[in-house]
Amino acid sequence: MSPRKAASTKERIEREALKLFRKRGFDRTTLRDIAKAAGTSLGSTYYYFPSKEALVLGYFEQQMVEHERLAQEAFRASSDLGERVRAAFSIRLDLMRKDRKFFGGLFRSVGDVESPVSVFSKENSELRLRGIRVLEQAVSVPEVPEALRAELAYGLWALMLGMVLYFVHDESPEQQRTAELVTGSIDLIVPLVPLLALPQAEFFRERVMAVLDRAGLLPEML
Repeated sequence: MSPRKAASTKERIEREALKLFRKRGFDRTTLRDIAKAAGTSLGSTYYYFPSKEALVLGYFEQQMVEHERLAQEAFRASSDLGERVRAAFSIRLDLMRKDRKFFGGLFRSVGDVESPVSVFSKENSELRLRGIRVLEQAVSVPEVPEALRAELAYGLWALMLGMVLYFVHDESPEQQRTAELVTGSIDLIVPLVPLLALPQAEFFRERVMAVLDRAGLLPEML
């Protein structure tokens, strides 16, 4: 099979899998269902994607690439800390919007550390770190000391997890409640950043990071 045909087959499998996940949900869709919808053999489907979880991770990768691209555009357009952080959050949620129900159905697996699609899994570690790097770039402005940027990004990432959980269950029109929660939270946090940079706040920052660490919300590299 030529590289072009192989790429086309892989894309078709991904496309049909996502359609089925949206329609039936992750748990009720099998690789056999996906192979049939894509018009490929089960063996070929296994060749490209050995599991349903591999397909979901591929989808997460696509979402992250788009998040990184759109976030960079937003960061180039503004040097305001609040605007940059709001953009990082809003872009993440907007990308999830059309698949909100699908993500909601996945949350049982996303929270299970044994599942490859868990936000805490080893398989997801690179995407997890890339998501944190987007937030670190968001806070990379002159008023945020370099020594504080990584810690602030980790804290914002933990906040984003909570926002995502709220978002997938938000039934308000256009998920307006989530949008208001994001704006309100960031408006509260941004004015505190200069205070967090003070030496007197070091103990508080250490306590926050310790709490996140005990909860398993910090990446291994920290």
